[in-house]
Amino acid sequence: MIKKREIAKASSPDMEAFINGANEQTAQKLDPKAPRKFKTHTIPMNEYEYQLLVELAEKYGQTHNGIIRFALKKLSEE
Repeated sequence: MIKKREIAKASSPDMEAFINGANEQTAQKLDPKAPRKFKTHTIPMNEYEYQLLVELAEKYGQTHNGIIRFALKKLSEE
C-alpha cells in the first residue's frame, strides 16, 4: 500500500526562524588549541629550505611542524 506524503505546514515559529535564517552566515570563533585534524599539507622543499628547517628545529628544540606553526603565528601578528 502506498502512503501519501503529508506536507508539513510552515506555521511553527521554529520553522519560520529556520527558513528566515538560512541565508545568514555566523562568524565562528576558532579555538587555537583545537585538535589538529582539520587539514594537512605536504610542502615540497628544496635541500636548502629543508636544511634551514632542520637547523631551526634543532636550535629551538621544536619539531619541524612546530617551527612552521610558530612562523605562521609570528607572520600573522605583523
